This record gives sequence, structure tokens and C-alpha cells, in this order.
Amino acid sequence: MKYLVGAILVGVISSVVPSYAQEDHEYAKDVKERTLRIPTCNKPIGTVAARRFSCKAAACRGGTVYLGPGYTVTLTTEALGDGLADMLVTALANTGCFRVLERAAMQEIKEELELMGVQPKQTLKAADFIITGAVTALETQASGIGGGGVVIPLPFKIGGGLKIGKGSAHIGLDMRLVYVKGGEVIAARAVEGKSERWRFGIAGGGLFGTTIAGGWFEAFKNTPLEEATRDLIAKAVTLIVEDAKRFAPADVSVGEKVVMYDEKGNVVKEEINMPVSKSQPKAGEGVVAGSVKRAGYSFSHYKNVLLSEDFSGCKVVPTNFQVRGKAECVEMGGKKWVSTTYDQVILERTISKFDPKANWAIEYKVALSKRRYYYLRASLHVGKHGGPLVVSIEDEGKKVKVNGNTVLQEDFIGKIVKIGIMKRDNQVDIFVDDKRVYTEILDPVAISKLEPKLIFDLHGEDIEKEKYVLITDIIVSQQ
Repeated sequence: MKYLVGAILVGVISSVVPSYAQEDHEYAKDVKERTLRIPTCNKPIGTVAARRFSCKAAACRGGTVYLGPGYTVTLTTEALGDGLADMLVTALANTGCFRVLERAAMQEIKEELELMGVQPKQTLKAADFIITGAVTALETQASGIGGGGVVIPLPFKIGGGLKIGKGSAHIGLDMRLVYVKGGEVIAARAVEGKSERWRFGIAGGGLFGTTIAGGWFEAFKNTPLEEATRDLIAKAVTLIVEDAKRFAPADVSVGEKVVMYDEKGNVVKEEINMPVSKSQPKAGEGVVAGSVKRAGYSFSHYKNVLLSEDFSGCKVVPTNFQVRGKAECVEMGGKKWVSTTYDQVILERTISKFDPKANWAIEYKVALSKRRYYYLRASLHVGKHGGPLVVSIEDEGKKVKVNGNTVLQEDFIGKIVKIGIMKRDNQVDIFVDDKRVYTEILDPVAISKLEPKLIFDLHGEDIEKEKYVLITDIIVSQQ
């Protein structure tokens, strides 16, 4: 019976939505195709479980989710929290990067352990990673619903009705990733999803499976809320894999799966890009080039993550950095970046517990516009502006310099570049796209006088002239 009711509901929604999508729904844009980019792994990083997400959005009142005037659906926050958590772990499992410990299985393990006299908290030790979070935003009419619409009755177990008319959807999630073995929060992320085009949510079945996450979201199939939710989960999956991969076994490779859909949600093209396998040198061997042997170093983060910033929660201007100059948050490739808008921008951040004298690692990504500009530059100053360690991409995006000395010549225009800086005692190794390009010995006296801060000095010309610098994914860890 419930499947019949659900089928009738989906059929009714599908028959009603096109008339709005073709006439005056503002999200019915002329979008012919969509590309979904998600991580993929050759084998699992570990086992992951997700606890039920709580709901702190204004739509959640007294244990129920109320979607406002015109949306008479009232549902439990448990249905929302369970649906999102299940959808997220399903998507993570479908990337091949994680084994999934389902919440139902967790409950069974807990009950068995209780019968054996074992404390329930031991249940979670079956997972390598635990995801917790809270829904912080839930809107189904971000643009206003006053332009009319129709009310569609929902299945009798849900009750109420869903009004479909002009509008959009927005859903936000504050998410934490916990590494169980170390008992530490390795990342805290703010993720949001928005509808881009009504009824485009059917794309991405390979990631999410055939259903969107139980009865709650099934009720919103082919609506902006489904689209926004899928957008949220796709972004969350990418961030989780990015944060967890540093704990992966040595034989795990993380690549990217690119799927292109047409306007009907059919797969047009699919490709998987995995990193080129490189033989790793044995301990003490280094890398042999002819008769020259170089020490073999690889970039990695330390255990304690002091800062993990991807600007996903930024609306207009970043608020968690001191900003001097004109900058704004933009989106590119499904990610949030901070961009120069005109001339020079300085981003400064004091980091609690960061000790420049300790062993630490800094990682960030820079993107340079496709149009050249002589002063196009992205520099990181550790501790103070012009201090003993400055790493920069400059000279029209053609050189990487450390303290003013050229260490790598390569054309980075129109590319995304990952910079890694790793300090071991007084030695600092510089990595570009995971390849070590330079090593320098720092003056310990000069390092001891540095402040616990990072300063990013970015130079563009004019974003309207397509001459700009972008930065994101800033991670700082310390031993």
C-alpha cells in the first residue's frame, strides 16, 4: 500500500511540476547538461558511521519540521536527521572510499554488547570515523511562494500537503568528522546545498542510489528540496574524503569520478581519473635519477589539526580572516573560494595553539585566472609579513619562489595549484601538487620570534577583467 501511495505521489508531482518549470518558475533555466564531480577510491580508507543529525534550523520547532505558510507538511526532526545521515553514508559507500556501518547495525551491536555487560560506548569502536552534525538551514521557498501553486496531498503516514509554485530550496549542515582511534575531531565543516534547476535532482543516481533517503525526502522527489539535498550531500562527500584521506593506508589511491548528465538526468559521459601510480622508494633509498640520489620525502599532515577552512559557509566576504583590500567569496568547480576583486588583498589569521617553533604542516590551494597579469601573485607569509618564510607564486604565474628565490618554473595560469609546507625541526620542505620542489634550513632564532599567524598576500587586477587569484582549502596541523 505504501509503495502505491508513494508512486501516486511521485506521479502527481511529476505531472504538475513541468507546467511551472516551463512557464514562470525562476529556476527553470536553460540548462542542457550538468556535471557531477565526486571522489572515488581503489579501496576503502576505513569504516564510517553517521549519527542522526539534529535540527537547529528555524523550520524545526518543538520536535517537528514545519515548512511555513503554503507548505503544510509537519514531520519529525528524527525523520529529517535519519534521512540525511543515511543518505550521506550511502553516498560515501558508493564512492568506494568507505565501508559503511549502518545505524541499524550499530543498534544491534549495542544491544548485544549490553547483554554481555559491555558499556554501550564501545559500540562506536567498530567505526574508524564517525560523522555528526546539525541541520542549520532549511528553506523551501527562499525566493517567496506568493506567486501561487498547488497543494499535493502527501502519504497518509506523513500527512498534510506540499505546495509547489515559484521558489527555490536551501539546506545547510554543520558537520564534524571524528577519528575514533585518536578520539579527535579532524574536521568541522559548514556545507550548504541549493537548488539550481527544478527536476534536475534525478541526476546522480550512481552516487545516491535509487531513492533519496526514505519517506521524508521521497515526498519531495522532483522538487527544489530534492535538488538542494543532493547538492548538499555531493559537497559533503567530497569534503569528508578530503579530510579522511590522510588516515588512509599507503595502498589507497583517491581519484575523481566525473559524470555528465543531460537535462533529463541521463548519463551522457562518465570517466574516472585516478592518480598515476608511482613506485615508492624504500626507507633510506630516496629517488634515483641517473647516478644522483635524492632524499625521499612526502607531504603529510601532523595529528593535531589546528585549522581547516574551505570557506563553504562564506556568503559574501570571509569573516574568519582579517581582510584588508577588496575580496569576496565565489564558487568555482562546486567549491567556495576567496577571490581578489580589485588589486591587492591581504588575509590574516591568528591560529590558537599554533607554535612556529614546533613541527607543523600547512596546505592550501590557489587558482590563477586564465588571463595573464604581470603582478598576479599569491604569497604566504608565516608568522609575519616579510618574515623568514615566504612562499609565493608570482611573475605572471610562471614561478614558485621561497624567500624571493625561484625554486620552480612552470606555467600555472588557469590552473589549480596545491601548495604544501612541512616543517621538521629547523628544516622546511616545500611541495607543489604533492611533489617536493625545495628544502630550506630556517634560522631557529628568527622562527622563535614569529607570531602564531598566517598572512596570505594576493594580487589580482580586476575580477571583471578576468584577472584574479583564488584561494581555498587551508589546512594547518601541528605535531
